[in-house]
Amino acid sequence: MSTDKTIQQLRELMQENGIHSFLVPSSDPHQNEYVPEFWQRRRFISGFTGSAGEAVVTLKKAGLWTDSRYFIQAEEQLAGGPFTLFKSGLPDVPTINEWLIRELKPGEIL
Repeated sequence: MSTDKTIQQLRELMQENGIHSFLVPSSDPHQNEYVPEFWQRRRFISGFTGSAGEAVVTLKKAGLWTDSRYFIQAEEQLAGGPFTLFKSGLPDVPTINEWLIRELKPGEIL
């Protein structure tokens, strides 16, 4: 399934449930160092296969944050898709929290 279709389906579920943004971490619920394939949600939703990064999906935008080890890989894997790459640690690149503060209105739900 393409990431565009996956994002569309996620947004439909978000709207049905009154959710305005959705955080997709790299980790599994047990905080394992090596995440079993079953729990690789960020990879499923974005197509990004690097071991570090978080994705956020809002009703209109999608972003993926990763560090410098994965900038090139993320650019290649996200190209042409719905995700904007945020290169963590670079000047003028917002953190997830900073971005969400700008994107969400008061009272909206993460």
